[in-house]
Amino acid sequence: MARLREEFGGLVDDATIRRLVLDDRGIKMAATKIADIKDREEVSAVVRVTKINDVKTFNKRTGGQGKVRNLEIEDESGNCRLTLWDEDVELPEQMDIQIGTQLTLTDCYVKKTDFGTDVSKGKKGKIEKQY
Repeated sequence: MARLREEFGGLVDDATIRRLVLDDRGIKMAATKIADIKDREEVSAVVRVTKINDVKTFNKRTGGQGKVRNLEIEDESGNCRLTLWDEDVELPEQMDIQIGTQLTLTDCYVKKTDFGTDVSKGKKGKIEKQY
């Protein structure tokens, strides 16, 4: 880790270095429990869908319209929202996600808001249905 810390010039924290080492070796990081999720981090988690809300359309600040849809999710430690944006709002229909469906979230982004904890796919995250 010291070699990588030096290679990145101290710009990368130890948690990120551990993740890089594990990814390089093909080892998946352990799933994070909802109760342990922190603001502005990438997480992987296994969750169950408890509610699927309707799609909402809104006007973007930059112009044009956007779409958003929230799914309520939980694990044994707590609950939060999975927020789907724009092209992802149709994932429940495309993936046959229903109440009770187990999902694996990989490298998804967390944001704490006035409404609670929101997890979204972000640019590099993945949402997969467990069978």
